[in-house]
Amino acid sequence: MLLGHRLLLLGVLALPAFSGCGSSSRGSESGTIAQTPIGGTNPAGPVTPPKAGPVGGGVSGTDNKVAATASVDALAVAVGTSQTVTVTFTSTDGLPISGFSVYGSLGTLPAGWSAPTSLTCAIVGPGSGCVLSLTYAPAAVETGTLTLDCVYVDNAGLPRTPGPCMTLTYAATASNHIVASVSPIGEIDTKAGGKQPVSVSFTTDDGNAVTAFALSTNLGALPSGWSSKASGLNCAVVSTGNGCQLALDFAPTSAAAGTLTLNYSYTDGSGAASSGALNIPYATTSRETVVASVSPNGQINAALMGGQQSVAVTFTTSDGNAASGLRLVSDLSKLPAGWSSTSTAFGCDSVSTGNGCQLQLKFAPAALGGGTLTLRYSYNDAGGTPNFGLLTIPYAATTNDNVVGTASPTGQIVAMLGSPAQAVAVTFTTDDNRLATALTSNLAALPAGWTSAAGSFTCSVLGSGSTCQLVLSYEPTGVDNGTLTLNYAYVNNADEAKTGSVAIDYRTTTNDNVVAAVNPTSLSVVTGSGSNPVTVTFTTDDGNVASSLSADLTVLPADWSSASSTLSCATVSIGASCQVSLNYSPTVAAGSTLTFGYSYVNSAGTMKTGTVSIPYTAAP
Repeated sequence: MLLGHRLLLLGVLALPAFSGCGSSSRGSESGTIAQTPIGGTNPAGPVTPPKAGPVGGGVSGTDNKVAATASVDALAVAVGTSQTVTVTFTSTDGLPISGFSVYGSLGTLPAGWSAPTSLTCAIVGPGSGCVLSLTYAPAAVETGTLTLDCVYVDNAGLPRTPGPCMTLTYAATASNHIVASVSPIGEIDTKAGGKQPVSVSFTTDDGNAVTAFALSTNLGALPSGWSSKASGLNCAVVSTGNGCQLALDFAPTSAAAGTLTLNYSYTDGSGAASSGALNIPYATTSRETVVASVSPNGQINAALMGGQQSVAVTFTTSDGNAASGLRLVSDLSKLPAGWSSTSTAFGCDSVSTGNGCQLQLKFAPAALGGGTLTLRYSYNDAGGTPNFGLLTIPYAATTNDNVVGTASPTGQIVAMLGSPAQAVAVTFTTDDNRLATALTSNLAALPAGWTSAAGSFTCSVLGSGSTCQLVLSYEPTGVDNGTLTLNYAYVNNADEAKTGSVAIDYRTTTNDNVVAAVNPTSLSVVTGSGSNPVTVTFTTDDGNVASSLSADLTVLPADWSSASSTLSCATVSIGASCQVSLNYSPTVAAGSTLTFGYSYVNSAGTMKTGTVSIPYTAAP
């Protein structure tokens, strides 16, 4: 049956706020964002017809148009399963576009399609995060075409109604297909000279295995700014799990924008040769963004009835500068069935690098099924501009046991340049207490700074409580950050060959200091002049987070006072979050320097001290 359907993307200058996103049997999210753009969920796609480019039109005046990039060029999904497609909206010339809106027809999609009821983006351009998420869950074999229309206001202030922004062909078939998911989703953004790690995971849409997977894109000839430590990617078997992965880095040295397309081929469950393509839009931007990394990355699996998988979500900034006011918009009390969190709300006052901002989740399914957990969060960037982010976590319940690897210490591994090596232990267990066998991991291609005592790692038998543990060392030779992806293979209790991976975020730090800024820097007053306030603000000299700052204010000189006898700040970074107010109310002539000391633990975990000095005089 051939289906054709057009989505009318309406828009006016006074835009309604986006409210929530639709859900399907394979996805769940909650909460509202009264800000500007909206994100999507994990992309996927198996076939490769000619790519549809962005279409412009409307009132002439500038060449400033909206480009719509779908995560796939065409979509094929097995009947009875579902797949999510993300559409990233950017501007063709990098200049900001306003008044962009998608709503109305999103509420009357063709059978099998679901999406938010509306989408508005006050700004469209690099770093804006304007992403639409669509889910296709067909109930019958069919083909069709999905067309998106949009309206917006270009950089010259002219309204445009360009007609189709994007055309996507889709098909529902009886065969299984590869699903490719990217983390982070949407447009990959970083500043020139920055670095953004990107992880691409390949699974199947119905859980059945495909074979002979091979990436046909030449990783040695990627667009400028893109690189990979791998020379290629081949996976003999791909099903569910997080074992077939590709690690990339986007580190542009100059302004860049475009779409990275990854082509791949495989043999599906029916023995037919298939192919697919994944589109990853990218751009340089001056706006730093908060990105969320998931460990373990890729699809989260846990065995039915008794199996569980702990999931850690670490929030960092794309360029290392501190963002503030991060808050999880999604309601943690309304997670999909099987998901839980020890928190009902989550937030971090300051986010940069390090392992301080981390959300702990657990997936323990009580019924067969799967889907995508979508988490939305908001924050203010370093310039104080409100922004948002979107994280999607695909998951599935299994009936066979899985081997899971847990790194200790948890969170991002931080090592100081020139310090002794830091030990990291990865413990392998099964998620249902049943035995697994023949675990192996190749350690020959560890990132720079990482070492192991052996070139490979094996465990003949392992289960819950077993002593299957790999010890690694991280001793950086230069300032660097990234993600160590440790892949492993094993045979589970059902005698099925499987793969998995452990993702370990790491960063090199320097021996930073907490510095005190005094305002005013000195006092020269007359006796009896009343209260003379002085503010002391504590920050770090490199923007990284220090902790446990304290100072004793009980021994202030005569005529000096403070509202508190002690100063205590749990964390110190940039801004005015760690301050103390003093008052000088002289009653007699004096001339001296107020001095008091403080102690703290810097970002390298070193205990340090500092001194505050305030010269003052009081004349009759």
